[in-house]
This record gives sequence, structure tokens and C-alpha cells, in this order.
Amino acid sequence: MRKSEKEEQSPAFQFYAGDWISDPNRLKMSLDEQGAYVLLYCHCWRGKSIEFDWEILSRLCNCRLDKIKKIWPKIEHLFDKKKNDKTGKVELICLSAEEERKEQEKNRKLKQKAGRLGAKVRWSSEGLKEDDNESNRNKRN
Repeated sequence: MRKSEKEEQSPAFQFYAGDWISDPNRLKMSLDEQGAYVLLYCHCWRGKSIEFDWEILSRLCNCRLDKIKKIWPKIEHLFDKKKNDKTGKVELICLSAEEERKEQEKNRKLKQKAGRLGAKVRWSSEGLKEDDNESNRNKRN
């Protein structure tokens, strides 16, 4: 069953190469740390959060348990830990993913508002009169 419009989210997020390349946080990360961060970012994007469990994190990052435990302290500051009230488990929320999600929601609302305004102008009685006048002018020319 399809989710409601409120629950749906964009399947994609903006990735700016220039920002990534020049990001001071990224410059301090090893290649393994960068890979783990991007993978966890993507999982957080799809599911909004991921359970903070070493086994789960190692699987999501396609690495051994000892490896993720070594990587985690270097990328931990890029995530927020919150306790899920329903399950009682600690979950990770990617701070950048949430920023992007909020930005997309803001842009979506602005576009909806602009679309409604455009429809109102186009289909209101005044808008229809303007369309008729425009059509008549085009016919004369």
C-alpha cells in the first residue's frame, strides 16, 4: 500500500561534489570512514534512522565488527543518537540527511504554494478573461 503524501519522501537527495570535496569534516576522514558515512547517510535517508547496534552497523557498512568500531568514533559527530520511545532502542539520525530533508520539504511547500497561486490565476474568472483576451489578440495578429 502506498504511503500517504505526508509520509512520502523524496527518493533522492542533493549531493554537491564541490561541498563534499572541500568539507573540512570529510578532509579529516579516511577512505573507509568516508565510505561508512555515505552508506549510513543513505540508510538514514531511506529509513530516517537506523538502530544503533554494532552488528547492524557493520552489515550496513559491509565491514567487520572490529572495523566499524574503529571507524565509528571518527564519524559519530555526524549523527545524533535518540532513544525510540516505542522500542526503547537507541537510533542514529544523520544530521546532514535531516537538514536536506527539511530543505526539500521547505522547497516542496514553496512550489505547492506557487502552483496553487498559478492555478488560481489561470482558472479564476479574471484569469479566464485574460486568456480569452490573449487568444483574441493572437487571432488578430
